[in-house]
Amino acid sequence: MYLKKIKKKFKNASCLLTISVGQETHEDLRFAATIELINKTFRSCIITLHDSLQRYTIALNQVFAADYFYQQCIAEGDSWLARNEKFCKNSHKDFTVIRWDTWLIDPDFLNYKNKITSMIDSDFTYRSVFDETTNEYLNRYCKRLDNIHHFNRERAKKLCFEYLIEECAVLCLWPKSQCQFELYAGKHNAAMKETWKRFIAPVYSNPMRSITIRFNYRPDLQPQSFFHQNTETITDLRE
Repeated sequence: MYLKKIKKKFKNASCLLTISVGQETHEDLRFAATIELINKTFRSCIITLHDSLQRYTIALNQVFAADYFYQQCIAEGDSWLARNEKFCKNSHKDFTVIRWDTWLIDPDFLNYKNKITSMIDSDFTYRSVFDETTNEYLNRYCKRLDNIHHFNRERAKKLCFEYLIEECAVLCLWPKSQCQFELYAGKHNAAMKETWKRFIAPVYSNPMRSITIRFNYRPDLQPQSFFHQNTETITDLRE
């Protein structure tokens, strides 16, 4: 009964699929399997392509500023669309692609960015969440470096902060999509969760729910399942 109720809720809903360019779970057969699952489950889907956001991560171990890598990120986004857009076009459902820059020119983006920056400066607890998120990421990042001695961690930390502030400001715009669910092949970082709790949850009576796409690692990648981050339950979508 619970499974049928969840399936019915999905069927009448729209979802926001967040894509980080370069992640294996958003490429080729896995992306095709994701689109197939969405096609069977939801009424429509908006794909938000996080391409130009990646300029910060590319710059982490470089001497150039993040904006220097902007065109490279746009080119990577173009390539991703060229490789994967066919999976959406083959679907009979309504798929819309929104690239990262579209969020940045939204009239409310700077407003949320300023609010988040102000709260980071004035609220120790909120800032601590950003510090912890940054340090956790950089600890993982440093383990992948061949030569840690030439890595400027302080500079990298500033870039991570800029990344998180931009990401969280865009997060605050997602309710404008009027999607009921957000899909991602992972979990939100602590800064995003705290921002959601402070800026979204108090304003919207029925905010978008975040659910994680789980892959079964078989050659055909089937079946797929959705994992509800807030209820810690897995919904298997096999017939």
